[in-house]
Amino acid sequence: MARIRLLVCLLVFLVVSISHAQWSSDPAVNLPVADAAGTQVQPKVAPTSDGGCYISWFDGAGGYDVRLQKLDSGGEEIFAHNGVLVANRSFSSTQNYGLDVDASGNALLVFRDDSISGIQITASKVSPTGTLLWGASGMQLTNTAAYVAAPKIAGTSDGGVVVAWTQDSTVRLQKLASDGSQVWGTDVVLSTLIGTYSASDLHDAGTDVILSIVHQTGDFYSPKHLKAYKYDGWGVNAWGPVAVFDGGSLQFGNYPTFVPDGTGGAVFSWYDTASQLQCYAQHLYADGSAAFPHNGSAASTNSTRVRVSPSVAFNASTGETFLFWEEKNASQSESGVYGQKFDSVGGRQWTDDGVVVVPVGSDENTQVRCLTEGPGAFVFWVQSTGLGQDKVFGARLDGAGSIDIARFDIGSTPSGKSRLAAGRSTAGFSILAWQDDRDDSGDIFAQNVNSDGSLGSPWVGIAGDDAETPLI
Repeated sequence: MARIRLLVCLLVFLVVSISHAQWSSDPAVNLPVADAAGTQVQPKVAPTSDGGCYISWFDGAGGYDVRLQKLDSGGEEIFAHNGVLVANRSFSSTQNYGLDVDASGNALLVFRDDSISGIQITASKVSPTGTLLWGASGMQLTNTAAYVAAPKIAGTSDGGVVVAWTQDSTVRLQKLASDGSQVWGTDVVLSTLIGTYSASDLHDAGTDVILSIVHQTGDFYSPKHLKAYKYDGWGVNAWGPVAVFDGGSLQFGNYPTFVPDGTGGAVFSWYDTASQLQCYAQHLYADGSAAFPHNGSAASTNSTRVRVSPSVAFNASTGETFLFWEEKNASQSESGVYGQKFDSVGGRQWTDDGVVVVPVGSDENTQVRCLTEGPGAFVFWVQSTGLGQDKVFGARLDGAGSIDIARFDIGSTPSGKSRLAAGRSTAGFSILAWQDDRDDSGDIFAQNVNSDGSLGSPWVGIAGDDAETPLI
């Protein structure tokens, strides 16, 4: 009986494989999400409640248009190949933008828009079937001659949408109802008496939102600090500004991201350039108080090397924070990948040096990303042996900091790779997307990674049987 079940499941699996693209089990043949003519750049991944995800990007063939694709849990495309056109723009260069999912499973996007008068901020909502719910033009958030940049978006648990963006030297927030109408009569405007504010990242905390801001404290050469605010659904300040980092300086042009802690707080990471390059983490509770020491906990106390570009993940069940980064020699001519785990109050758990994932050496290791996995974490990165020879790798560490799944291939075709993005599917696997020039000037490829480090359709056992069946 088990053999019959297995045969039937395998036949179904083969039919699906032939009929549709899906997650590949071959690291040399990743899933092409966007491979139209021209350059496809800056992918983002937003997991959905059905185990799939939305992937967005800019299509350079038409002036860096905004496009979107939805994948189901098996990696099959829900929209037509190369996605739906969200915004037809005419830009010759790009800036950052925002992608999230609302409480009903719709995709939320926000971006700079030059299809109207001047350059404005526009938000769009796209249904799981690819319908532009706010129309082809979306919802225009600004009508100004001021400089606007770097918009972020977050869907809140009440079905609303909050958008944040930089406008000249200030940061502004506005909430939209499910139909796109503005909820707050006027924008919330955040400003500083000295220097400038720039939006860094935005996430929901139930009906509230948490916003991080880069504060340039004076002229171009002045220190750049990281602050955080929390606003409720009525646009009322719950707390902030909280000084996440004010003891040194962020790198110019660096806008750190953060992750929600699942209970109304947030976990941050960044690197300091003021003296020795050093990575830090900080956890703010729901009330804005800090779990770690002021200015965070350092990733490592090793003063013979430096470290940059951290990625943070949080295990809500244990209160532990994971941090992975690029470790470099003092002259920054060599690099590796290292990791650290912090306890609930910021104490280093994987020795004061951290653990070695990739030893510091001549290969370039960049674009480090991490996601929790059980009591430990996955770490992903791009390694290059030379120009255009990039590959994507992963490894898994257990809660004690031991590598229990050694380095494995994710994208093994040598080519230029950039903008690695990662998210965790609700079905229990990791989803990666990146920009890749293996075929032309740039396409978007995606790959899943199962909890055991394998690629392709997850496999689960059948209770009472010796057989296994693919989860499709």
